[in-house]
Amino acid sequence: MIKNLKSTTAMLIALSAVSAHAQNAPASSVANSSVMEDIVVTAQRREQSLQKVPIAVSAFNAAELNRRQVIDTYDILRNIPNMAGNQNVGVGTSSSYFLRAVGNGESIATFDVPVGTYVDDVFVARQNANNFALFDVERIEVLRGPQGTLFGRNTTGGAINIVMRKPGEEFGGYIEAGYGKFDQTILRASVDIPVTDKILTKVSTFWIRDDGYATQVGTGRKFNSRDTAGIRGMIRLMPTDTLTIDLTADHISDQNTNFLNRVGPDGGRVVDNNITQGAFTGLITGKKANFPLDNVARSTAFTGTIALDLGAATLTSITGYRKIDQEFVIDSGGFLPRPTRPTGFNPILNDSDHEQFTQELKVNGDIGNLNYVVGGFYMKEDNVTDFGQLSTNTGTLIQSVVADRTLLNDTKTWALYGQGDYRIAERLVLTAGLRYTYEKRTIGVFTNPGAAGVQLSTAGIIAAGLPVEQVYRAWTPRFAISYEVTDDIMLFASATRGFKSGGWPGRSTANSRFIPFNPETVWSFEGGLRADAFDDTLRFNATGFYATTFDIQIPAQTLIGGVPVSTTTNPADLRNYGLEIETTWLPVEGLNITGSMGLQRARFINPSALIQAQQDRCKNGIVIPGQPGCNANFVDNIGELAYPVRAPSFTGNLIISYDARISGIGVVTPTANLSYTSAYAVATAGSPNQTNGSYQPSQTYINASLALRPASLENLSFSIECRNCFNKNYVLTNLVGGLFLDRPGSWLFRARYDF
Repeated sequence: MIKNLKSTTAMLIALSAVSAHAQNAPASSVANSSVMEDIVVTAQRREQSLQKVPIAVSAFNAAELNRRQVIDTYDILRNIPNMAGNQNVGVGTSSSYFLRAVGNGESIATFDVPVGTYVDDVFVARQNANNFALFDVERIEVLRGPQGTLFGRNTTGGAINIVMRKPGEEFGGYIEAGYGKFDQTILRASVDIPVTDKILTKVSTFWIRDDGYATQVGTGRKFNSRDTAGIRGMIRLMPTDTLTIDLTADHISDQNTNFLNRVGPDGGRVVDNNITQGAFTGLITGKKANFPLDNVARSTAFTGTIALDLGAATLTSITGYRKIDQEFVIDSGGFLPRPTRPTGFNPILNDSDHEQFTQELKVNGDIGNLNYVVGGFYMKEDNVTDFGQLSTNTGTLIQSVVADRTLLNDTKTWALYGQGDYRIAERLVLTAGLRYTYEKRTIGVFTNPGAAGVQLSTAGIIAAGLPVEQVYRAWTPRFAISYEVTDDIMLFASATRGFKSGGWPGRSTANSRFIPFNPETVWSFEGGLRADAFDDTLRFNATGFYATTFDIQIPAQTLIGGVPVSTTTNPADLRNYGLEIETTWLPVEGLNITGSMGLQRARFINPSALIQAQQDRCKNGIVIPGQPGCNANFVDNIGELAYPVRAPSFTGNLIISYDARISGIGVVTPTANLSYTSAYAVATAGSPNQTNGSYQPSQTYINASLALRPASLENLSFSIECRNCFNKNYVLTNLVGGLFLDRPGSWLFRARYDF
């Protein structure tokens, strides 16, 4: 399929090139200007100015995303205050997002995401394919804190809302091509083709590939590569002045790996993985036994949005369908010495299919001083995951099949919600909202016929006294008050409750270990300032927050009887408070200085009885075989509660760019982007006291670019850019002793033509 997508990409780019010569449209906008741009967001499910929304939200339009070198959703991590994350180990199509210390490093389908991803208001349920390559995006909104009232699926950490560019009323588009280090190639194109003034269409496509940045020891093969392509078609129908119908279909095939790698003798990255294709035949059942060492996720999505203007209100229907299938073979083991064997160390093989259907109806309207939105949401999700796992004993280095099974789980959920903004005075607005959610989740499992390893079954789970069905009901209110001190200054305060359903530790390797974990709930209190000053040349937004997440869900891997076991529990509550500041300053024409800062203090509180018992064993030197002690699970090496994962106390970002208009040459724009993250835990046992790499020192990344828009070719632009310019080797994850490094430094040359 990916070859077909590449062919389609090439054809569309060729079509765009031919069309471009027939057009003389103005070039795309740039990020720099002399006054602040008013950004419109839909953080409250209706269009509002960013400066009037009483929510902690960061928003970037297409020009700003380009200025920040954001190519996929993973790139936004260092651009948001109090946000951290990583790509899931081995699986580059999956990104773990943590906002205000609430996140999830587990991509298996029995675990829901606390930071939701939305594409055109449609929730993406699965984290295994949420690292979207961005093409033809209008803007991205990142909402910090729980989204428990208005958004389709309740989330406790936040939401990432990707808004795609709609078809234009005039013929036009762009072509972009790039080449860079590791033989990286980027091709992107989009074309708007209006059929009539009532029928508008758009086709967008992209292809991103590289050879990989890590060399396999012994073979010289390249790993940690990417080869992804996608196509999207959109139709906007406007049969009447009051009815708009948007139909979208897209398909993306993403081959993206992130295998355990280290720095080699020459300073480059190397992979010690020795897995060879076909080595699992006879050990593991099904077609997954013949998968290569790789990760591929294919997704197909359809969206239909119908908006009917009723005069005083607008009725909107949003229908979404998404299908994802994923195939991968990864090796998560990190213990040394690593045996040289074609089946690796602790390999995991996956062949999964995921389907979801969502339907939402909402009404937005005004009645006097009241602006309201009410609606209903429904989602059905079905997941089938066929996966096998082998494990190597760290003492004997003997490898065995742990489990070879198929996991079945589904979710049905519906919700009713409403929120109203009532203007009680000219500048004073009160907000109240409420959502009722019902969720039903089921699970089933069976050992694949003829498989070795443990024997798992749904009947076995029931026999162990564990439920295979869970039902949750939750009320999640929101209250806010905002006051416009002047037309350019707004103050607000809010209280919001968020909810995320429970589930099962899907990687369990015994019927008795499918112990369900509880729902996660949060109360978050915020106060903030939104201000534009000095004739709209300075923007200063600040938000303070205090949040308590109850029964926080944490997936972790612990040793039981010398064997690493993955599980998920509710070990404690999480308390976090902090401050977030975002500012933009345009001191002179062409100069843009943008900065953000996040401060937080996240700590576990109210640990469970099991965790307290583990702390006592560690502090008193008591060793009980099969039970975790020091430096494991959620306890550090001196018996204290570990720090929450990916909760740095400080995050900062500074971007400076300048449009220098040079006579006879054009506009030259140098940009420097510095991001800093203080020391933080990358694994559940991490704290400053630990000694196993689970707590990492501070990280400083520098990106830079130099762009040119020639004076004689105003529709053409060029740029040369570097990411991680000083090639820092930072650890993002520690799994079973293996330290996973972030992407190394790279450079990229890009050319773009707008028509």
